[in-house]
Amino acid sequence: MSPVDLRHLAPPEPMEIILDAADQLQDQQTLAWILPHHPTPLLPMLTAQGIAYRFELSGDGGVILYISKA
Repeated sequence: MSPVDLRHLAPPEPMEIILDAADQLQDQQTLAWILPHHPTPLLPMLTAQGIAYRFELSGDGGVILYISKA
């Protein structure tokens, strides 16, 4: 699974893309995106949907967000 780079998009488009994908997430499926920073406003929304998330550093100043069904 290669993360999709969303760093070139203006807010709130990355958040909308991630929330839409979270709505369609299947069991045992993990999705990933590269973001310029931790998406703090997005995290409570994912938690409310029962979505687990984790982060890794992207190595170039950004972060990689992984989501899966909790």
